[in-house]
Amino acid sequence: KDLFTKLANVEQGHLNTLSKLEAGEIPSMGGAKQETPSSFKETYGMGDTEDKKADCYLCNDTLTMEKHASSVYDTAVFEFTQAGMRDVLNHIQKEEQEHGKQIYDYMTANNMYS
Repeated sequence: KDLFTKLANVEQGHLNTLSKLEAGEIPSMGGAKQETPSSFKETYGMGDTEDKKADCYLCNDTLTMEKHASSVYDTAVFEFTQAGMRDVLNHIQKEEQEHGKQIYDYMTANNMYS
């Protein structure tokens, strides 16, 4: 729940940034780096509980979406003509990749990724 809450807050920022781009404004992305957990502690053991299955489903679904979003941003970076917009989209793409890494790390720590 904590991981998804953190990711949701960053995703809300992405939506706000994209809304600014759509309005013709190129926002400054600044140098702030998102807080990344260095590692996750095992929440579930090797066995499958209903909670673990539900978490695994949510993580798989979210990881798939992060991969797709990163791919879409990658394509957009190549297709936008304004360097400032490309920089913004590249910044968002890097954050999407980091989200995927965090989800993967959580899944690996909990024996959910094979």
